[in-house]
Amino acid sequence: MSLTLRSFTTTVSTAITAAQGACASLLDMTVGTVGRALMEAVAGVGLWLQYVALQILTRVYLTTSTGSDIDTWVEQFGMTREAGTAATTNVMMTSFSPSGQSATVAVGDTVKTVSGIIFTVTKDTSNSAWSTAAAAYVRAAGTAAITVPVQCTTTGTTGNVAAGAICLLGTAISGIDIVTNVTAVVNGSDGETDAALIARFPNWLAAKATACEAAIESAIAGVQTNLTDAIMDGQAADGTTRAGYFTAVVDDGTGDPSDTLIEDVYTAIDAVRACGVGFATIGPVETVANVSMTVTVPSGTATAAVETTVQTAITSDIDAQSVGAGYAYSRLSVVAWNNATVTPTSITDVLLNGAQADLPASSTGVIRAGTVSITVVAA
Repeated sequence: MSLTLRSFTTTVSTAITAAQGACASLLDMTVGTVGRALMEAVAGVGLWLQYVALQILTRVYLTTSTGSDIDTWVEQFGMTREAGTAATTNVMMTSFSPSGQSATVAVGDTVKTVSGIIFTVTKDTSNSAWSTAAAAYVRAAGTAAITVPVQCTTTGTTGNVAAGAICLLGTAISGIDIVTNVTAVVNGSDGETDAALIARFPNWLAAKATACEAAIESAIAGVQTNLTDAIMDGQAADGTTRAGYFTAVVDDGTGDPSDTLIEDVYTAIDAVRACGVGFATIGPVETVANVSMTVTVPSGTATAAVETTVQTAITSDIDAQSVGAGYAYSRLSVVAWNNATVTPTSITDVLLNGAQADLPASSTGVIRAGTVSITVVAA
């Protein structure tokens, strides 16, 4: 529905015309007269009412609502906006003199980046360094380093930091000298945006009446914000054909989602699946994409800035691929060209896992960035 809107000047002019048409004698409506003042006062009230009508109209429809109005709108149906997720990763804790003493890393100990982003050590009883007796991670004497899981204390993409960015001990740990994250952190996500919530609502609503693939994907999407998935209908987890069965492959951006997340997704799917239909929920098989290339730029260009920008862009592009997607070799040159700080002279020696070939798609696979080596030459 569209409304016919009027400006303040048009409203006053229309009112004066109507008043003069209803009066047999000439009215004095010049600026400053009582009649003109009354017309302008009424026009001001009319503009306010017009503004209220517009506000009501935007809030009547989900697609034109914003912010908290969207939350109120979807909550009528029992749906809520998804919160963000805190980034998680593994860090390597190393001692310069491992034979001299052991070290105990407690759950809750902190590490951080130079910019002050803090991560806390979390509990993982399956970790080889975990000690049930000590209820902590133990670096035995003679062992140079141990790897422990950490989680960012801040929810959102703030915790997505580059490899090596976590380099400081927030808590002094006897027997540990340095800490680092070997790989980039990629699985932190911000809360659901207005656009994402609006786009998810139709699927969420449709899923309430059906037990179809859309219902399953809606259930998965409702677990947290950064999930991608692939549904293998009629297939068991090992890829064999199995009637009345499906397998959901889920990833949170890491290529290796936690057991807890897999269980949460299983529970969500179980609430919407059809009676008598069996299923499994698994993490993907990760394929690491190692990239190398030479980027030639004009003489005088700051090569370090180009290297960092291109490396970050390629890493982000690879990590953005969803479960079941492949990766085209030709994308690498395009991403590098579009994201270099200057227009390159040429891009050569481009290799993807040592070859000039695409990484094929697999219904159970996910592709994540490994070593991205960018050589920048100014000539």
